[in-house]
Amino acid sequence: MIENVFDFDQELHRMHEDELRSLLRLLYLSADREVSVQSAEEHSVHFAAKVQSIFKTLDEDRNREKAEQQALEAQKPREIHIAIGESPLGSIKVAMSKVPGRSERRFYSMNDYYAIGPLGDLTNKADLQRRHLWLLEKLYLSEHGSYAVQGMDELLRLNNVVSSIDEDTQITIWYANNAHEKTGLLYAMHLLRNRLAPVYLIETSALYQELFNTSEVQHDVLRTGEIFSEKLLAMWKHCVNADPLSLEERRQMEQEWVNLAIQPGLLRLMKDGVIQSVSEDGIDEFIMQKVRELTLTRQPGEFIKSARIVGEVLGHLEQAVGDDFIQYRLRHLVLQGRLEMEGKPHAMRFYSIRLSP
Repeated sequence: MIENVFDFDQELHRMHEDELRSLLRLLYLSADREVSVQSAEEHSVHFAAKVQSIFKTLDEDRNREKAEQQALEAQKPREIHIAIGESPLGSIKVAMSKVPGRSERRFYSMNDYYAIGPLGDLTNKADLQRRHLWLLEKLYLSEHGSYAVQGMDELLRLNNVVSSIDEDTQITIWYANNAHEKTGLLYAMHLLRNRLAPVYLIETSALYQELFNTSEVQHDVLRTGEIFSEKLLAMWKHCVNADPLSLEERRQMEQEWVNLAIQPGLLRLMKDGVIQSVSEDGIDEFIMQKVRELTLTRQPGEFIKSARIVGEVLGHLEQAVGDDFIQYRLRHLVLQGRLEMEGKPHAMRFYSIRLSP
């Protein structure tokens, strides 16, 4: 039950786009109905109460859907698909919806910012909380704030779900060869270390080059979320007869996670196909370079929209660090005195940046 504005704010973060559209449509229809039959001023309080009741019961449908989902999950799935992040998972769901056996298939997202922040033993609640608090402190100024809303309980639940997958269930993990998704893959393999279920991998970035790049058209894909669902379906069909990971391959990946988790760096970058942990200022010079290049296209002393800088860095940095982290580093460069800021850093559309004199 939504009792106050804080409950409502959390509910908004949980809602999908279709749910928001449905809510706005319901509000419009309610307003239209009231205006058509009740125009007297004394009925305005009645309408306000009606609108408030809509918000107060907003979570009822979600609770019902959650109960239905739990009942569905109680049935034994034939196969499970795991993606590193919510965006690629949505495209994978659409792709796999065209494959028979939909009711026996489940989908899970390793929804975390694996390229940044401390790691450690994330099956340990204390280590997981340390990581969560670090990310919350650095990234919650973003306009999404989804990590904060997700909370510790959801992260712990994901650990339990993945580590307890039935032995007869086929597991497919989708990932691109960037530090974020590759780290998430290694963590998934760590969670599955005691399971005997067969594990299959679909490495989307390499498959994209193999299946869709031609001598005329060359396109390098950095993230699975960039790939349209029809191409993901073609990748699945290409890999449908592949062998699962061998025990030796699994043990090697499990050890890679153990080695990576103890590294001190707070930023993970992919270099020559290998994940490397570096200090959190590892892309600061690249950010400064892009600010200097953009400055040359502006009038002297002109501020540049933060969103423009973030987009420029994302478009040219061959790493998957995310816009939230780039904003965090922009704010840090302001604190260092290397950049100046105009506006309020609540979200990147609200402030601008320029080089310090």
